[in-house]
Amino acid sequence: MNLPNIAAPTRVSNWDRDLALLAAHLRHRLASTEPAAATTVWWGAGFSDLMQQTRAALPAPQRTVIAGADGRQLRRAVGWGGEPAQAHSLLKMFDLRRDAAALQAQLQRHTVRDLDGFLALDECLTSHFDSTPCVPDKSADTLIADFVMNRLTEAEAQQALAEAFRVLRLEGRFFCVMLVCDEALAQPTAVHSAPESGRLRVPDERSAVRALEDAGFHGVVIHWAGSDGPPALDRIGDAEVRMVAFEAYKGKQGPCFELGQAVVYRGPWREVTDDDGHVYPRGERVAVCAKTYALLMRGSYGGAFIGLRSVNEPALKDAVLFDCLTPATRDPKVTKGLMPFAGAAPANAQACSAESGCC
Repeated sequence: MNLPNIAAPTRVSNWDRDLALLAAHLRHRLASTEPAAATTVWWGAGFSDLMQQTRAALPAPQRTVIAGADGRQLRRAVGWGGEPAQAHSLLKMFDLRRDAAALQAQLQRHTVRDLDGFLALDECLTSHFDSTPCVPDKSADTLIADFVMNRLTEAEAQQALAEAFRVLRLEGRFFCVMLVCDEALAQPTAVHSAPESGRLRVPDERSAVRALEDAGFHGVVIHWAGSDGPPALDRIGDAEVRMVAFEAYKGKQGPCFELGQAVVYRGPWREVTDDDGHVYPRGERVAVCAKTYALLMRGSYGGAFIGLRSVNEPALKDAVLFDCLTPATRDPKVTKGLMPFAGAAPANAQACSAESGCC
């Protein structure tokens, strides 16, 4: 009896297995939430096949910016970017301000023969990169880092996160794909099956999350390559290395205004706490400022809260600063318009501001 022709199963490395899982998740997140006119920055694209696998099933966004420090890897990524795509060769991987093209242009304008010539060139470069950075401030809707953080020292990684925060728009989103371990590793190490890795810095899971929080991001969500007992990519001593994608948001900075709004946490947990320390007991009307209300209605919080707006909500330009001493629970009369906002706050009101630290 003749057997049907069945393709032999292809062995897939642990790296390719995990990368495919995270790429599929990124495709889903980008396809379901990315606006048609979005600007997406792929940072370090070309180190892995993440960009190729993620972009394969997505329509090209209006603008794609590809930034990398390795010329060969950058050339690989340009072919995946589609049209229109813009590529920048970074002078240092952690710095999205400085690119090789701008340096080359300045070198052609300056003749460096002595120390004075060098200092003049350095001053011009500093001025240029400050005023015209390679990736401008608040220019990206989405920033995707392709294992960038593993290729930097801890100090460089802190600078890189500050750069990520700088280039994202107010409501921008950061996907940081990287390797983490369950126990701290003393020094950079080679990771089995990682492409052209050399020695990589692999932070422990909590340190990686804390670094994002310290950089000013909020709503951090951890996407593992697999959810039910995700297998380790590699084991180094007792430490297990895994591939993850952190999804984080910008936007919790700025003043807090009182619009009489409240939110109700749906559950399933008894209560939750946000990145500013606000506590939301399940089923209770919690008073929030306009900024916090907007944050909880979008991003990674989407669907977790019911938003309640006041029928007497003023225009934002006419609103007063939120009172830090406002009772945590919002009286229903406030949102129904039966009680003024001042009636929900104690007499010794304290305006919420960047200095007070209450929001």
